[in-house]
Amino acid sequence: MTDKKKLTQLEIDNIIDETINLSILVKLKELNIITDKQFYVLKKKIKGFY
Repeated sequence: MTDKKKLTQLEIDNIIDETINLSILVKLKELNIITDKQFYVLKKKIKGFY
């Protein structure tokens, strides 16, 4: 039997927000608007926030 966790709306919203924020960071890095170091610092902060 598989155990499935039902996500709350807040958990779903947090997953969506984190994904959007990380996606923005990747785009900024690809456009050379932020450096690798800035990318990893900001990514760590985003991951720590959620």
